[in-house]
Amino acid sequence: MTIGNAVLQQHGRPMADSEQVRKSYALMPSPPPGWYPRPAEPSECAVFHEPWQHEPQLDLTMGLALGLVPIGGWPGPGLILLDLRSAPRDVLAKADFDYTDELLSRCATFDTTVTDTRGPEVFTVHLLPSPKIGEKAYAMKTSWQGNDIRLGLRVLAGTLSIDMGSNRELGVSDADALALMEQVAQQLVDEAGKSARG
Repeated sequence: MTIGNAVLQQHGRPMADSEQVRKSYALMPSPPPGWYPRPAEPSECAVFHEPWQHEPQLDLTMGLALGLVPIGGWPGPGLILLDLRSAPRDVLAKADFDYTDELLSRCATFDTTVTDTRGPEVFTVHLLPSPKIGEKAYAMKTSWQGNDIRLGLRVLAGTLSIDMGSNRELGVSDADALALMEQVAQQLVDEAGKSARG
């Protein structure tokens, strides 16, 4: 994806080849029933997806690109995984951003349940103050057994959906990781605007 490469090359790495990524996803086995979307409590909060959650329902007709952004340069103490999709705006809005501001407020903290071979595990998701990027955006922090384990950011900008996530790394503050996500997201939105204007 040209937009992604224009931004990620500033951070030292190009986007992964979208055709190969699409082929890899096409070979993935279907997830077991109930795996996606993950059950949430309250159930209405399931619309807020954690990073990388949409892969099992990936529409392979969409434009797709993946990339890595280092935190603190290469090799850095942490990485942000970036996932870009392009499709008609209504399709993206329905898939990842089908919520109101009221629901965003009500779901400030909610639980999700993941069931695997070890049984069900409950994770707590905290929605963070939404950054002013694109048309819609939300950030989140996930914790497990009282420990923060993951940060995420999703942004809708026209026909572009941006999904970023970072597992919590020692030596990397949440504020630094989230600030970099917001910076990259804004760069992607700006680059998309340039492309639209020709």
